[in-house]
Amino acid sequence: MRKLNTSDVFTFARIVKASGMREELKKILKDVAASENQNLEDVGIDTILALLEALSEKQSETAIYKMLAGPFEKTAEEVEKMELPELFENLRTLSEENDLKTFFNYVSGIVGKK
Repeated sequence: MRKLNTSDVFTFARIVKASGMREELKKILKDVAASENQNLEDVGIDTILALLEALSEKQSETAIYKMLAGPFEKTAEEVEKMELPELFENLRTLSEENDLKTFFNYVSGIVGKK
């Protein structure tokens, strides 16, 4: 698994913008900022699950696979066919190995600009 990088920020920002999830993401980030004891792993998983719910259309589903393919170092097709325990373990590893609060703050700043 690789660390999140600059291209992941823009990929995620496009997904957030397309989903109309900007306000929900801002609320999540405000909650994180207000609580120093907030578990970033939970924040990452909550955010991904909220995105999955918001992006239930097939084209949006494909965008999620493409976004996760980079950090997971897999193809979008491999992510799509991933068994759930492996997916959740990869999401957990991704959240543990990255500063998700900073990542989401960058995304929030990009998406918030009009």
